[in-house]
Amino acid sequence: MSTPTPAISVIMSVKNGADCISRSIASIQSQSFTDWEMLICDDGSTDETYNRLCEIAEKDSRVRILRNKESQGLAFSLNRCIEEAKSNILARQDADDWSAENRFEVQYPFVVSHPEYAIVGTGWFNVLESGDITPVDVMEEPKAIDQVKGGEYLHPSWMMRKDMLKKVGYYTVNKYTLRSQDYHLVMKVLGAGMRLYNMSDKLYYYSVDTNTMKRHLNWKRVPGIMWIRWDSYRRNHLPLWCYFFVLKPVVTNLLPKKIMMWYYRRNAQ
Repeated sequence: MSTPTPAISVIMSVKNGADCISRSIASIQSQSFTDWEMLICDDGSTDETYNRLCEIAEKDSRVRILRNKESQGLAFSLNRCIEEAKSNILARQDADDWSAENRFEVQYPFVVSHPEYAIVGTGWFNVLESGDITPVDVMEEPKAIDQVKGGEYLHPSWMMRKDMLKKVGYYTVNKYTLRSQDYHLVMKVLGAGMRLYNMSDKLYYYSVDTNTMKRHLNWKRVPGIMWIRWDSYRRNHLPLWCYFFVLKPVVTNLLPKKIMMWYYRRNAQ
């Protein structure tokens, strides 16, 4: 006998998140809107993450666990979850963040009533290491040109339509998209003539710590970000001036780290 299709399929990838995963999953389990399933891909964790996931899934049949024996990256892991998802409406959630209890109750009806949008994000709160929580406003309907200086959205706040993402091949998996795969997906969606929308409601709590900031200051990720920007601008037929921003990750890494860390902290507050 087939099981009913849930309204929402929540997708998450986690690697070595044993210390934070329980709170993140609990924020989904405590949603006021309860018609969902959750697919979590353990991306080659070497700590107790997989065991904790199995314990949670054993107690809640709505939670399903996938596992990569070796780490394959976020894009690959999320695509695994998407392929397994029963619902056409996909909700993202990150392992070190949490959702407001009414997130699905507010976001899902909007998504259902606006089929013109492939991706719908929300406003959010930055949660700093100090414990301070600061609200972040969003641009309502960012176009490709608005994304040139930086993404106008929060990836883990998204709800997405699986059938529309399938038209662009879901997340791109290659050597360049180990980071910023969300930016590339947005630009693929926009380049294919589909639309992105951000609700003003602040429905997500995003953890901002030193490691979050340091990930932006890493020469190893520079070639990938440059390729993603170049491919994104090409797909959207953006004007030539935009291509100067292909060099943004180079400039970011050339500046003194103290300056860049100050910049990231200031913008997180």
